[in-house]
Amino acid sequence: MVKKNFSLLEVEVGKNFSTGISTNVDWEPRTNIIEAENSLIIEIELPGVEKDDVSVVLQSDREFIIKGQKKQPGSRKNDTVTYHLFEREFGSFYKKIIVDLPLNTNDIQSVMENGVLFLKVKKSETKNIPIDAK
Repeated sequence: MVKKNFSLLEVEVGKNFSTGISTNVDWEPRTNIIEAENSLIIEIELPGVEKDDVSVVLQSDREFIIKGQKKQPGSRKNDTVTYHLFEREFGSFYKKIIVDLPLNTNDIQSVMENGVLFLKVKKSETKNIPIDAK
């Protein structure tokens, strides 16, 4: 398991997770997480991935699960091919992002454009709770 801890969020990628669940993950998409004044923007590079092959799930109002499949382009029928260089990633991918900011999960926008998945979530107001002394 590879864990990257940032001040306000956690990104978890890899093949084995602390939950004990083993997953078959072939590659990890590059991700940017940007906090703007009123929103959180998550940019995930998915070149060559069809939008129907991507799943975004919000769990417990703060965990984003992004997973899917990037298909390897096939050669033409009856052609025998030899790869001389093979650097592009194919297969299953998975990314879990845990956010510690208050979010308005009723207002999430997702757009896939030019091989990048954009998720935009509005931040919600924090509420100070007064503490009474006895």
